[in-house]
Amino acid sequence: MAGRLFSFPPRSHARLCRGNLARRFCLRPKILNREPWNRGVVRAWCIVVPRELGEEVRHQLAALGVLQKHLRIVQERDCVLLPTTERLDIGFPTEQRDFNEGFVAMRSYKDVVAVPGPLRRFLPSSFDVIGDIAVLKIPEELQPHREAIGLAILRWNPKIRVAVQDRGVKGERRVRSIEVFAGERRTTTVHTEHGLRYRVDLARAYFSPRLASERQRIADLVLEGEVVADPFAGVGPFAILIAKRRRPKLVHASDVNPAAVELLRANIGTNRVDRVAAHEGDAHRILEKVAPVDRIILDLPHTAFDHLPDAFAAIGASGVVHVYRILERADERAAADRIRAIAAQADLEIRDLQLHTVRAYSPTQHHVAFDVTVVRASHRAAPGRSPSASRTSPTTGTPARGRRSARTARRLATRGRRSRHSGRRK
Repeated sequence: MAGRLFSFPPRSHARLCRGNLARRFCLRPKILNREPWNRGVVRAWCIVVPRELGEEVRHQLAALGVLQKHLRIVQERDCVLLPTTERLDIGFPTEQRDFNEGFVAMRSYKDVVAVPGPLRRFLPSSFDVIGDIAVLKIPEELQPHREAIGLAILRWNPKIRVAVQDRGVKGERRVRSIEVFAGERRTTTVHTEHGLRYRVDLARAYFSPRLASERQRIADLVLEGEVVADPFAGVGPFAILIAKRRRPKLVHASDVNPAAVELLRANIGTNRVDRVAAHEGDAHRILEKVAPVDRIILDLPHTAFDHLPDAFAAIGASGVVHVYRILERADERAAADRIRAIAAQADLEIRDLQLHTVRAYSPTQHHVAFDVTVVRASHRAAPGRSPSASRTSPTTGTPARGRRSARTARRLATRGRRSRHSGRRK
């Protein structure tokens, strides 16, 4: 687009404007579908077409992705001026002029992004939004146009203030390689999830909004009085949600990344949580330090199985380990067999192993969670005896009879009363 957009703010928004232009121009001109008083003027290239051909040419330009749909088409005498994203030579006169913004029902930033038509198929169909930051993975073909993509996203969604490119997570500390390419020059933000607020720095600590539903699922499984360990806590979304929404005895949240632990401690204070203990260090050392625990979250899908022996060693008499993995469907059985083998080496019996699909990771792979319930060998039932028969009463030391149904209890009570009455008659 060949012009810069300015718009006139209302009086109540004067605080958003600064400098000598404060009385005239707002420095945050983002919203396309504004009220009439706040719709701006854009200078752009256009094609001058006879009125009788206007509709036909407009359809052709829209199909090529070069028509600026958010600008109002101008009619002058017997001609129609169609605003385009660039100067086009298609046999009609062209010129530059000012166009007013109009109301456009926009479903996506793709409706307004200015990229050549042949490249539109490479535009990202989705991206993460963390706080007010859009996180995109941009194909190599679109690298020369990434600023245009970022500006389109900022204009399309008024809540987004920054657009960054994600070049992948690297290193033991799980830090994204981030580059800001549109909007404010920062990587810090505040993200809200399940009513809780998290300070995040995308360049220093890992955070993914895609696990929000999984974090809620795990929190719902935590029982009152449990001790939970989250050795890959990051900025604390698992640990803080569990401590805030459930009633654990304590949640040990740790990370090997000092920047993540700094943000974790800040988020514990922000959300006023008193059942989370923050630790800095690697998973092996922290799990050894806080053992025994009742539940462990191994949210490190690429290498979580490497930490399973440490997790099983930290479990008390019994407990649950949630271990994550990225798998093809055909590899799920082999992964479950590997979990059983590691548990057997730790002298643990697996009482239950559930597979839960978290999300699609690629066309052929899925991010999955194995919920593994284990019990130590010393607490198993003796051979030939049921688990209920091996339990004893804490007061008399006699074997417990197991749980009775309400109907059985009433029947036995009635028999006892009859026996007492018959004894009195004698």
